[in-house]
Amino acid sequence: AAVPSTRPGPSEEKRYLGTLKSFSQEAVAGYGFIQCDELFLLYNRDTFVDRAVLEGSTWRVGVLVEFSVTLNLKGQPQARDVVWEPVAMLPSSALAAQPGPRAFSAEVMKQLKELIGWLNEKAKASALFRAADFRDKDIDYMVFVLDRLGDDVAMDAVAGLSDTQRQVVLQRIAEMLKERYADERCKSLTQWLKALDCATINDTGR
Repeated sequence: AAVPSTRPGPSEEKRYLGTLKSFSQEAVAGYGFIQCDELFLLYNRDTFVDRAVLEGSTWRVGVLVEFSVTLNLKGQPQARDVVWEPVAMLPSSALAAQPGPRAFSAEVMKQLKELIGWLNEKAKASALFRAADFRDKDIDYMVFVLDRLGDDVAMDAVAGLSDTQRQVVLQRIAEMLKERYADERCKSLTQWLKALDCATINDTGR
């Protein structure tokens, strides 16, 4: 079984969001189930998660998870490449240090699933713009998308933005650079800012 991850990254596989619904700690073979509405509609069952995926993680029933899916021999969904607590919090958010599973509103979940949808469709520019457009006092939508895009695709992603969309993303990243992010994150944001500047210069020169 796949080893659990603590930080999401670029993926070629379709990703889903769900919550850990239950877990049985049997001595021989523990297992659990993830509740994901989208997958339940497809397979009429919750998604199985193997004990090995939970080992070494800070899992709790009710925690939000991000994952890919594979099917077993019976055609039933099984979680793989699981990321626990996949939603980044803003540096100023009081939830950042809050222990236990975080509860998200229906509106936040709707927006996160929209972003995952754009990313699954490889619509980089749409995911980037929508993340910049979404605002919440706790949720860091931009980091949610940037981590999954990866810095290597910055030029490609911003090239698909309209002038208006580019200004929205540019303003959001400029605001983020004023926040208390770690040095590594600031370097990443600066790289995206340079890509946006280059795209603007290229359009101006046409």
